[in-house]
Amino acid sequence: MLTIDKKLISYTSALLEIPVEHYVLIAQTKPKAMLLSVPNLYLYEQSRSSEQTSRRYAGVIAMFYKFLSTRRKFRSLSPGDYHVITTNLDIQLWQLERQSIRVRHDSDRPTTATTFDDAKIVQAFFAWVVKAGFTTNVKIHLETWIANFKQDRMLNYIKRRAGVRIDSDPIRVLDKRAHQKRPQSLITNKDIKILLQTYPDKVYAVLFNFSLATAIRPMELCKFPYLGKGKNRHILPYSELPKDQGTFEYEVLGKGKKLRTIKIPAYALKDIYDSYTSTEYPVRKKKYKEKFGKPCPPSILFLNAEGVPVDETMITNATNYACRIAHEKDPTFRKSNNFYQSRHWWPTVMMAQHHGKKLLTPAADVFDAAFVQVLTNQMGHSDPVTTYSHYLDFARSLAMAKGGHVNEIITEDFNINAQLEVFG
Repeated sequence: MLTIDKKLISYTSALLEIPVEHYVLIAQTKPKAMLLSVPNLYLYEQSRSSEQTSRRYAGVIAMFYKFLSTRRKFRSLSPGDYHVITTNLDIQLWQLERQSIRVRHDSDRPTTATTFDDAKIVQAFFAWVVKAGFTTNVKIHLETWIANFKQDRMLNYIKRRAGVRIDSDPIRVLDKRAHQKRPQSLITNKDIKILLQTYPDKVYAVLFNFSLATAIRPMELCKFPYLGKGKNRHILPYSELPKDQGTFEYEVLGKGKKLRTIKIPAYALKDIYDSYTSTEYPVRKKKYKEKFGKPCPPSILFLNAEGVPVDETMITNATNYACRIAHEKDPTFRKSNNFYQSRHWWPTVMMAQHHGKKLLTPAADVFDAAFVQVLTNQMGHSDPVTTYSHYLDFARSLAMAKGGHVNEIITEDFNINAQLEVFG
């Protein structure tokens, strides 16, 4: 199978005359490495506004190209020319192959929904290939690239490929099992405490707590500075901040390179200072200098134990590892917990506080435009109606778990640490 590396690159675009950043794909073909020009042009044009999107697109296209390299008609072809002879059938067979491997290993992942979503990314890539004037055999207006896993013919094909000799639908069984394992509610108070104690590095526990209090995305947390500049120049270590101020505004460059101003409570900054900045940061800053040969810039606050700046992938990997270990130690800990659960805490508890004792009545269904504006801005969402409905459901679940006594447990002093004690 072809080996393809993906690498994040930064440079000044000659066309746009601005700094850009996106992933590129590099095929390892002995005795040399080859840049995959057509996919890389696509990644430049379609994903340079978001590192996360670029990484996902690059990963999916690389996965598809690796599959193509196993097919006989592609073996004598340079990977840079794969797009020329790719057909709708190749995209469909890739989906079937992924599900065949899944059935063979009795795995929950990838679900058919994930397989379809990934195939849509590949289809979008080939739509761009056609629009850009490159040659391909993929027919964009035909939906023959979709694999219908409910068709008996397709199901039998998957069974044969997987070596399965059963009459039931293994795809449906695995999808149901994966759905049952998916978290359907907020992470519990108990699980939060276990997770915070299980993280392999204290910095990830600090980041998890910070996200609980602010709903900041992982990619945004990584960019939070030791000392802010420009509009964020008032962001300082808590010891240097005015103590009479309850919240601080922070301008964040989020998903899709969109700027928004969010509010950070003073207690969240105090938590960071007490548990990390004043204790862990000085040592890690020295390790950064030893490792990189220069002082750690004030734009970077969160470093791992080796002095390396924390990124989104490190957060995900550390959390997945901690969740696995926590589940092994305590089987009641949900293995399906993930870092993103922390991001859902703030809007859920804020929704409960906003509605108070009206939360479980029809009055809460009335769309409050002013409140939703605050909610969607903090979250960085673009669809206010969906955001409101989603977190209203979560908040009602919490209230019902407490017998509906929200007016007794919600206080004016909104502090996520205090809410954890009642919303377990």
